[in-house]
Amino acid sequence: MSAFEQNSEQELGSYVPPQNEPSSRGSTGGTAVIFVSLYLLLLAFFIFLHSISVPKEERIRSVLGSVNIAFKGLSKDIPADKQKTLSGEEQGTQQFHAKLRNVFETAVPLVESRVTDGGTRLQFSVPLGKLFKSGGLELRDLKDKFLTDVASALISRNLNVATDVEILIGVGPSLPSSTDSANGLASNRVDILAQHFRSQGVPSRNISIGLEEGDAGLVHFSFFLRPTLTYQFWPDEELQ
Repeated sequence: MSAFEQNSEQELGSYVPPQNEPSSRGSTGGTAVIFVSLYLLLLAFFIFLHSISVPKEERIRSVLGSVNIAFKGLSKDIPADKQKTLSGEEQGTQQFHAKLRNVFETAVPLVESRVTDGGTRLQFSVPLGKLFKSGGLELRDLKDKFLTDVASALISRNLNVATDVEILIGVGPSLPSSTDSANGLASNRVDILAQHFRSQGVPSRNISIGLEEGDAGLVHFSFFLRPTLTYQFWPDEELQ
């Protein structure tokens, strides 16, 4: 055998055919399967948690009240240790009162306010001259926005607890007769205030209006919890 043939045999014996590179498609597909599996497991877990959870209204109110205390704060008139012991409903009432005070005090500086009925009823006394132009029915500038903000606060409150607003205008030492009051300035003014609240979305059932003796030149806005879900006054069809 020649040297050339020996070298050829050695080269053939040591020849290693090229190996194909492993495809990356298999690994990519496996990763996708793992990702989808984890996603489905998490989805099933949250569906299970939702199915066994039962919302409790009182717990929700308590949690919301605690969040309001932590992030928004309640009335400065209530000590911090007292705030911690308030129930969820009481916390919501204090938060609602604090929001109303901010709206009224911003629009009407030095407005008079007081709380009655064990802290559940909040009343503001506003001079009529701050709302209406002298001797007329036209609202002063920027008072539309003020009444809109009050209506918005009342609507938000009613999403949790039924709350009413009572609007009374003082007419002096004695009430006018029914004939005089129907066409009187005070009656028309209180009706305009009620119409504005209704136009902003406050239900009629949450609004009551009227005239009262004394406090001539003042309008009183009172906010309080509705004691029942029944009518405050008899429906018109039952009066006939």
